[in-house]
Amino acid sequence: MTRIAMIGGGPKCLFALLELNDSLAAGAAHLLHVDVYDPYPPGAGRVWNTVQPRELRLNVNSRIIDASWSLCAQTFNQFRDRQPAGAIHDSFPPRALVGEYLREQFELLAHRGSLTVRHLALAVEKLERQGNQWLVETGSGSLLYDEVVIATGHGLAGGKHSHTALAPIAAASLSVEQSQDALCSVPAGSSVWIRGAALTAYDVVLALTEGRGGHWKPAEGGPGGTLEYVPSGREPQAITMASRHRIPMTPKPASIPPETQGILDACKAQLRRWGSLGPKETGQMWRILLDCAIQVAALNSVPASEESLRQTLETGQSAQFSTQASPFEQVGYSLLAHQGLKPQTQEWVWAAVWSGVYPELIAALSRFHWTGQERKEFNAAAANLERMAFGPPIPTAQKLMALHNAGMLRHEPASPGPPEGAVLIDAVTSPAGVLTAPFPEGEPASGLIQGLLADGEIKIRTGERGLLTDIDGTCINAEGARNESLAALGRPTEDPTLGHDTLNRGLHPEYQRWSQRILAQLNAPSQKAAY
Repeated sequence: MTRIAMIGGGPKCLFALLELNDSLAAGAAHLLHVDVYDPYPPGAGRVWNTVQPRELRLNVNSRIIDASWSLCAQTFNQFRDRQPAGAIHDSFPPRALVGEYLREQFELLAHRGSLTVRHLALAVEKLERQGNQWLVETGSGSLLYDEVVIATGHGLAGGKHSHTALAPIAAASLSVEQSQDALCSVPAGSSVWIRGAALTAYDVVLALTEGRGGHWKPAEGGPGGTLEYVPSGREPQAITMASRHRIPMTPKPASIPPETQGILDACKAQLRRWGSLGPKETGQMWRILLDCAIQVAALNSVPASEESLRQTLETGQSAQFSTQASPFEQVGYSLLAHQGLKPQTQEWVWAAVWSGVYPELIAALSRFHWTGQERKEFNAAAANLERMAFGPPIPTAQKLMALHNAGMLRHEPASPGPPEGAVLIDAVTSPAGVLTAPFPEGEPASGLIQGLLADGEIKIRTGERGLLTDIDGTCINAEGARNESLAALGRPTEDPTLGHDTLNRGLHPEYQRWSQRILAQLNAPSQKAAY
């Protein structure tokens, strides 16, 4: 029997096991045993756990979520059809509801699937090779496995955050891991200072307002969709989000015009051709993207030149907003532009381009051999583009605007810092990958990774934060060879591969190829003889 340890039980683990289950030949189930290590319910994991507050909503359209398989062909939207009459069926549902769908699919797999699957609600502390096997150590003991998959997603440490009076409150303890102690540390009427002004900070803001009984109503006299916040009296008096550059995330548009989509389709074809080349230059990729942005801007009557689009790419902000007094003026303008009440912006142009061709970029740049300068330039540009393309959906942005208009929410520079007496909350999202910063400066995010690095079992390339893997997820060791029984899927491999912070099952093929490798081993003559 082949024993497999999955370290992390979130969506990437679920997708891999569903693929493996459905590919197993009849009668082969007894050849595999899988243990899933995760302190949170498997399938959902930490980020999608089912007990998080309902005001925390999905940040992408729910149509992308599909964990269907042989015993349950339901996509998430089909699963939602089972909800009670009167339930809200908008495009951005509560994340807890997404977690219920993912958890149900895992439970069905565990109880009725061909695989033997067991959930161990434990965090893995250490992983050590012993001959041809791996010793997986937790606080409750250790077990030997033939195969290990690292699929830890956002939570390498595996445990919940703690809070003391001497440290900032972790954003997660007010949102996805909501604890009573943390909530009590933010009393009604207090002044709150949040480090960070991105999606994690938005979660905190909504948890402290809508989550405390506040609600929204249509604003009188405003454009369609404008909201007014009705306080409950239990929220903080003032909330400040603080960021280094004080540039807001751009609300994502509800749709892209068909004519613009035609330009994006042509750009996709160019990127596929570029990606199919042998050695290739990133300058050619940027030329393709810039030409696409120029065409999108011209078609949509967005004032832009090649130079201004380059500047927006490099700075993350078009000159149109450089003198604006408040980031919320930019958010408000974008919301009006999405309704056709204002001309669109260069941020919108780049958002349309980046999100529209992102799957082709993922494929073309997978395990790309960067020079140091290329990697540095790409990281800087990608950070700006992601702020433009992957910001909050329109309903969330409308709620943030309502809070700002009510005088409750501000966005300020990171310095000089919080006023005396303010409650400090840390909402700076941990970087993707497994290091705190690019290698070699970055430190391992957990003891698990630290041990594997010290033993030479994994490789992280200079300038990157994630594990280098082969196309089937197999980890590459320090000598550059395949570490055949150790694999990594999803967020721990970010940088060598892109875009893992997603529920889109079709963007990354590694989990499918991993499944094929496991099946090939089971079907090998030596394995058949052993059984």
